[in-house]
Amino acid sequence: MISLLQHHICAIKMNFHLILPLSLSELTEINRLAHRYGLVSIADLKLNDIKSTNEIAIEYLSIMKFDAVIVNPFMGDGELRLASKLAHKINLGIIALVYMSHPGAEQGFGIDVINKKQMTANQNVTQMYKLFFDYASNSHVDGIIIGATQYKILRELSDLTRIPIYSPGIGKQGGEIAKAAKNGTNFFIIGRSIIESKDPLQVVRKIKQQISTNM
Repeated sequence: MISLLQHHICAIKMNFHLILPLSLSELTEINRLAHRYGLVSIADLKLNDIKSTNEIAIEYLSIMKFDAVIVNPFMGDGELRLASKLAHKINLGIIALVYMSHPGAEQGFGIDVINKKQMTANQNVTQMYKLFFDYASNSHVDGIIIGATQYKILRELSDLTRIPIYSPGIGKQGGEIAKAAKNGTNFFIIGRSIIESKDPLQVVRKIKQQISTNM
């Protein structure tokens, strides 16, 4: 699939369920193949743990020749800063999850929270995704994830940052390229619409045309 599509994509993203069954040597070989075609390889682990666990995971991902890892800011501001600092030391990129694309995303990323660090007499109530965005910005991440279905959130946050925005959710989850591009998406993450099609190459060509028309 990588060899078939390499002229039309800029990166590959491997989800947790794809990484789990494979060995270190198998993952390394896949990433070396991607690199031979000039593609970036992203590990979608949504990494979210304490410093020592994050450190070991990041080191192994580097050994496997991944170029970047997706992390979950739920680990907290301090832990995310440490993870970002460590990753950058070994030339691994960090992409922070800010708002997912699935229908239930609002139940987590959209809930009201109290930011105790900035609490005032009236209490500083904000939304979880805004807190995650602040953590990501403070940690100097290399990209943020905002679902392509979240047009309002895309517009709101793209106006506040120059950090590249990566958007999943096109096709199967209902996201539209034109609307997402108009509202701030820089890179589209498209998986099932391509992989599950009978003619992946033709699908990618059509998607590429839509993106070039709308960006």
